[in-house]
Amino acid sequence: MADGNTANAAARMRRVADDPGGLDLIGAPEGFDALVMADLVRARKNLAVFVARDGTRLSAFVDSFRFFAQGVEVLPFPAWDCLPYDRVGPSAGVAAQRMATLSRLAEGLDRRPRLLVTTSAALLQRVPPLEAVKGAGYSARAGATVQIADLERYFAVNGYQRASTVSEKGEFAIRGGVIDVFPPGSDEPVRLDLFGDTLESIRAFDPETQRSTRQLKDVSLLPVSEALVDKAAVSRFRSGYLEAFGAPGDDPLYAAISEGGRRAGMEHYLPLFYPKMASLFDYLPAEAVIALDHLARDSRDERLAMIDDAYESRAATERRIHYHPLEPSRLYLDAEEWDKALAGRPTRRFSAFHEAESDAAVDLGARAGRNFSAERKLDSVNLFAATVDHARKLSAAGKRVLFASWSEGSSERLGHMLADHGLKRLPLAPYWDAAKAADPKNPQRVVLPLDAG
Repeated sequence: MADGNTANAAARMRRVADDPGGLDLIGAPEGFDALVMADLVRARKNLAVFVARDGTRLSAFVDSFRFFAQGVEVLPFPAWDCLPYDRVGPSAGVAAQRMATLSRLAEGLDRRPRLLVTTSAALLQRVPPLEAVKGAGYSARAGATVQIADLERYFAVNGYQRASTVSEKGEFAIRGGVIDVFPPGSDEPVRLDLFGDTLESIRAFDPETQRSTRQLKDVSLLPVSEALVDKAAVSRFRSGYLEAFGAPGDDPLYAAISEGGRRAGMEHYLPLFYPKMASLFDYLPAEAVIALDHLARDSRDERLAMIDDAYESRAATERRIHYHPLEPSRLYLDAEEWDKALAGRPTRRFSAFHEAESDAAVDLGARAGRNFSAERKLDSVNLFAATVDHARKLSAAGKRVLFASWSEGSSERLGHMLADHGLKRLPLAPYWDAAKAADPKNPQRVVLPLDAG
């Protein structure tokens, strides 16, 4: 790894990948953790999990990971993009992505490198039970018998939204014997052409032009919403509501769901739709390594405090206007449940710092790169000339030099500026394996969001 001792680095990586217990991975600044996870996932050849402290950090990590692990599938599981106990629920896109990932996990994954990425807030949120998600799919092949009424019921139960023109995930449209639908797990919507009750053809189409792009042999649909509103779920909701809150009065939420409909914010009552709730932990293979971002635990505690404050506020002021909040324990894990779920699994806790050694600590030896803060303060120093000089010294010491930028455009501009100061012919390496395959004596440009500190 970072100290240049190949044998020691290989031994450390084997321990990081294979240790069945918990490890503190110190000396791993942000950006470098993505490289470590790429090596870990490929070494274990199975699903691993990375828990970021928040959505912004998650996005940056995924961009870095894809640079280091080209071709490794990434399964996103975002947190709801609404506040705890809000009057609205998660957006359709977020809900669809969550259900697409839960459905993949519920069906089982073959053994190959994959990374599930999530956040502390998402990991705290209780989710529908595995059995309910596993049985909520719908599939059909060309030539099969398909009843439009059955499909309409499926769309209603699983949270699809009717639209005049399908352009977003989770939307559907029915025009005679033509059914357009955008499944949450697909990159394109599909068009089902029926002749009577026979599914004649299935075609993917461009949501912007509405033109067909390719012919398909089958179609698979997944739930869009975590609230699956079939007759049994409506019955459970009604009895659970009465038990928790008493007579509904003129509560519009109770009235809408009692009629089999849907209403904004209904996801905050998920426990009333199911016999029991689950967590993301219940969907993960026992051997899956769970890696925690630096400050992920602090983020968890902040989220739990926010949840408690939101519950107390709702409970104290809004019951009179028909907002009956469920207790936090029904919707979220607490700190003890979180710790207990992690205790029985292989875990990795990242830290940029170099704490005191312990049996559970593995120092990966990485350091944040030079930021030229001293040179930035001096008007007499040319920053690009100082950068070129530093890069040449690193190359002379046998180190590989990469210039990371946020975008290809900024990388191009940086390359021109460095060339003006004597560092010419800086090729762009599109991914990590390409960078490693090049001559280490020649600096290269890359595009990825590494930590700037």
